[in-house]
Amino acid sequence: MELNSIDRDFLATKRKKLLTDEDFNLNFSKLENHFNNKKVLIIGGSGSIGSSFVSEISEFSLKSIHIIDPNENGLTNLVRNLRSKDNKASSLNLITSPLDFGSKITEQFIIDNGPYDFIYNFAAIKHVRSEKDLYSTMQMFDTNVVKHSNLLEKILKEKSSKGYFSVSTDKAANPVSLMGASKKIMELVLQCKHLESESDLITSTTRFANVAFSNGSLLQSFPIRFEKQEPLPSPIDIDRYFVSHKEAAQICMLSTASLSDGDILVPKISESFKLYPIIEVAKNFIHSKNLIPVVVDTKEEAYKIISKKNNEYPIYATIPDTSGEKEFEEFVGSGEELKESEFENFDIVKHSEFDIGKLKEFLLEFNLMLSGDKKLNKKDLVERIKQIVKSFNHIDTGLSLDNRM
Repeated sequence: MELNSIDRDFLATKRKKLLTDEDFNLNFSKLENHFNNKKVLIIGGSGSIGSSFVSEISEFSLKSIHIIDPNENGLTNLVRNLRSKDNKASSLNLITSPLDFGSKITEQFIIDNGPYDFIYNFAAIKHVRSEKDLYSTMQMFDTNVVKHSNLLEKILKEKSSKGYFSVSTDKAANPVSLMGASKKIMELVLQCKHLESESDLITSTTRFANVAFSNGSLLQSFPIRFEKQEPLPSPIDIDRYFVSHKEAAQICMLSTASLSDGDILVPKISESFKLYPIIEVAKNFIHSKNLIPVVVDTKEEAYKIISKKNNEYPIYATIPDTSGEKEFEEFVGSGEELKESEFENFDIVKHSEFDIGKLKEFLLEFNLMLSGDKKLNKKDLVERIKQIVKSFNHIDTGLSLDNRM
């Protein structure tokens, strides 16, 4: 029997009470004011965080929701879920379109259907494995940085929105991966308003943990591999923070309703929110199937256990030696400051000081590279990033997660 999403997420979070409960209840009137009778656009709305966010905000009396995402199957399922609810979400004023973030068609969609009270952007290249070669790395920086900058420029020019939000990651604090560095630079882009023009556009972001069993994650592979009778791979000595889908959505809501100027909402470390070994999540999953987890060092051993068809199930332990891999995550980077916070379970990281001239150069160079007018190798890219993100300490082992099971 399949676990429901709440029970499944609990295997990683181990929290019976939502991390967001206290702050969500304390700020409910502010959230109501922020969302009620508002027209919003959600970019990347059919992904794990985006769809959870849509589900949560649909509980408020929104004027309309417009959602774009190139995944038309994801959009279809999202609409079906919303229309099937037995509350106000089923009669939402809703427009969806399978568009690519950053395309000219998307720009025209925003001009024709705006202006919006707020634009929420969940589109991202989110996996560390995407820095495996120059091409995927270029795509990652184009999606996570350049398209945000270009879109913000259009928003200000056309007066398309009063506010803009995008999700960052804990990997942006003292980044060791190009993915984390790309998200750190995205955070800086949100401060530029845009770039240094006079504007009262409200911008905010949040760094939170791994969303348990989100699309494409290692955890999401567990039920798929179990169904196919494959071992569950898990790195040893790697700890992560986890949030549930509902917590992820509510953290984004708290950030957009309360922050501005590119400030960053981050969870406070506590007894109920602390690092948890990934291999323990794998064990929890196997226990949920009423089986006994057995940790082994090779795939051969793992398949021998599976072939016995008894009450044991194997976890294939792997060594974490791929590029950009951190032993543990953190939320506040070196040189970053915390602001006074009204929240019980969250801190606010003050937007960073940085060289906006270097950022402008980077954006210009990258746009030239994407248009084919300039060449930039991976080594050059790393050096350019270090000029903007002083805490960037790239770990490049030459190995990619594509070499893993």
